[in-house]
Amino acid sequence: MTLYAVSWWDERYAALSVCVGAYFAVRLAQLLVSPVVPSLRGAFGVSRGTIGVILTGMWLVYAGAQAPSGAAGDRYGPRRVVLAALGCTAVAAFALAAAPSLLTFGAVALLLGVGAGLYYTPATALLAARFDGVGGVIGIHRVGSQAAGLVAPALAALLGARFGWRVALGSGAVVAAGAFGVVALRGRSDPSPRPQSAARADGGVAVRPRELLGVLARPPVAAAATLAMVGEFAALATLSFLPTLLVEGYGLSLSTAGALFGAYFFVVAALQPVSGWLSDRLGRDTVTGVLFATGAVGYAALAVGGSLVAALPAVALVGIAMAWGPPVQSRAVDALADAERGVGFGAVRTGYILVGALGPAVVGTLADAAGWTAGFGLLATLLAVAAAALALGRLVGRERRPRGSAAFGLFLQDRDGDDRPAE
Repeated sequence: MTLYAVSWWDERYAALSVCVGAYFAVRLAQLLVSPVVPSLRGAFGVSRGTIGVILTGMWLVYAGAQAPSGAAGDRYGPRRVVLAALGCTAVAAFALAAAPSLLTFGAVALLLGVGAGLYYTPATALLAARFDGVGGVIGIHRVGSQAAGLVAPALAALLGARFGWRVALGSGAVVAAGAFGVVALRGRSDPSPRPQSAARADGGVAVRPRELLGVLARPPVAAAATLAMVGEFAALATLSFLPTLLVEGYGLSLSTAGALFGAYFFVVAALQPVSGWLSDRLGRDTVTGVLFATGAVGYAALAVGGSLVAALPAVALVGIAMAWGPPVQSRAVDALADAERGVGFGAVRTGYILVGALGPAVVGTLADAAGWTAGFGLLATLLAVAAAALALGRLVGRERRPRGSAAFGLFLQDRDGDDRPAE
């Protein structure tokens, strides 16, 4: 029986809708932290660098959960892993709101990273097995994350101003618990993959760490992971400190900064499906290069600006750049065989999020030492270098590689003990 006991065509979009909603829930719990950073600093008496280290720890744990979540999804089914992610996220968000000390807050933030980290990889593998235009589908899926970013600043400002930061963070637990209930009550079983798919059901279970490293070492996968590292470094630093930059560096009120933070997410959410659709038609690298070049301009403007008039276009340009996810992630999926997309894509995400998780700590510490101009100037430089590298690659003209070819597949352990290429 399918997820909603409907036709195959409807089941695909039902699964996509469930994934968008679940992604919204897990991401909202994480993103509610950034708008209340000024309140956290006052409540616990800590520096920006300390908060940055805590957020980096959360993202590091989030990264570490990617490959295991892919393997768990392959073995136990994506729906069960999504339920585990939502349950863990709800518990962690509630504990975060009730944390009595900075030490407890930091420890619970790690648990929140685990819960959120369990979600995305099995959900993406589930959707990739059901849709042909993977770039566009990933773009729609990621709207859930960006919608959470759009809601989080307004929700944090509204609840934080009236009830305090603890109630603001606790609202994330309520949403995650609600999403858990919907999936638990409505979902009946994991839907079967498309009949024409050649994916192996045990693809991720038999993969060993050496083979995961082999996935990351392949040139097409390594290139995609490197681009994602740059984008994720900038994205997580932006998530953590854009509202604080606007308050401390631009002198804006918390509500105005929250509105701009919400506008940033509106731009990202609106462009996610567009960037994925364009990458399916114009090429992954072309779209990524344009986005990164736009982001370099936006971060440079944020670094040197100081007024609301300067902040408006700068935030919009940064929002455009942060729609890099669909083309870059699709680039990685293209290079993975069907049988390895669970743990293979999980390994890619672990690699680039581990590096990207350094963003809050590096930018926060740099801002403490040399100011916001240095912190956001670093992001502008990284994106400019990545865009230049992509442009150079286009000029050199590399031969197009086949998509999702089994020639790139892992050597999986067959049941009788013989190693053979994934089919």
